[in-house]
Amino acid sequence: MNVASPQLDQLSRFSNQTWMAGDFGEIAKYAAKEGENFVARLALKPGQRVLDVACGTGNTAIPAARTGVEVIGVDIAPNLLEQARQRAAAEKSVCEI
Repeated sequence: MNVASPQLDQLSRFSNQTWMAGDFGEIAKYAAKEGENFVARLALKPGQRVLDVACGTGNTAIPAARTGVEVIGVDIAPNLLEQARQRAAAEKSVCEI
C-alpha cells in the first residue's frame, strides 16, 4: 500500500535526478578526509554493525569498514552507490553497498 502523496513522489524523483546529475563523486573526494575523521571520533569496535544512510561514494562507510565493523551503505543515487562499491572493492573493504 503506497500512502505517499503525489508531491512526495515528485520530490523523490527530483532528489534522485539531482544526485545523479553531474559527477558528485569528484566533489566527494574533497570531503573524504572528513569522513575518515568522523569515523575516528566514533570509537567503533570490531563486530559492531553500522548503517550508513545516504552513503554516497562511501566516504564514511569505507573508513568504518576499515575498523572491522560490519557496514551497510544505502543511497538514493545508483551512480554514487556504484562508485562506493568500486572503492570498497579496490580496498577489499568488508562493506556491503
